Amino acid sequence: MATPNNLTPTNCSWWPISALESDAAKPAEAPDAPEAASPAHWPKDSLVLYHWTQSFSSQKVRLVIAEKGLACEERDVSLPQSEHKEPWFMRLNLGEEVPVIIHRDNIISDYDQIIDYVERTFTGDHVVSLMPEAGSPQHARVLQYRELLDALPMDAYTHGCILHPELTTDSMIPKYATAEIRRQKCELWLCGCAFTLADVLLGATLHRLKFLGLSKKYWEDGSRPNLQSFFERVQRRFAFRKVLGDIHTTLLSAVIPNAFRLVKRKPPSFFGASFLMGSLGGMGYFAYWYLKKKYI
Repeated sequence: MATPNNLTPTNCSWWPISALESDAAKPAEAPDAPEAASPAHWPKDSLVLYHWTQSFSSQKVRLVIAEKGLACEERDVSLPQSEHKEPWFMRLNLGEEVPVIIHRDNIISDYDQIIDYVERTFTGDHVVSLMPEAGSPQHARVLQYRELLDALPMDAYTHGCILHPELTTDSMIPKYATAEIRRQKCELWLCGCAFTLADVLLGATLHRLKFLGLSKKYWEDGSRPNLQSFFERVQRRFAFRKVLGDIHTTLLSAVIPNAFRLVKRKPPSFFGASFLMGSLGGMGYFAYWYLKKKYI
């Protein structure tokens, strides 16, 4: 069975019912991908990704897939509704964690291995490579940044800002993240002129810090113009806009779909439905006035 850090064959009797039902109505071969994703000239090479939109690891994997221009079917696993603890998902990953990716006869349930697998498997003239050539100085720098950024305690930032804001008071992230940018001001990206995995990881990290309300403290106060410029460039990339969207609507994009899914799974009474719809309407109203006051 699928366990973290393993590649597991999918041609098993325990294949999740939800996946079987979803795949039953599909033809044997996936439709042709757009030209930008011509690596998926191989129809059977299409990817299936189980993820949650607000999972930090899921966001990084989705960004890698989008930057490479790969065709991928995304299936949302709602962590607030504990879908990652349901039997069908635990057959994919006993660790009860997202993301999980399925490709051919493999189930990959570890974030680092997913990125390595996608980068190693999908190559070619029409496929963007996010890793420089092995043995080059740029390759060593990307690995250094990857190790550095993956070691950051993002769970502590995410949950600590909600429960214990004081945990992030002495953060060292800006010093780590901007050290090379300060030394290499002439370079467009972290490791040179080419956009690499290091930029994906740093961009996702900065997006999460801005979502948590830490950006003005660490770089939007004018103290780190190079870091601010980097983040602005990353936000303009198509893959980032596609995967992460407008940062001011990130929370609503997670709350509203889950609310409607909950209603669909467990239809409430008339009073409960009225209360839920009223709450959603109130949220929308206050969100509108908040954005109007801040940006208009």
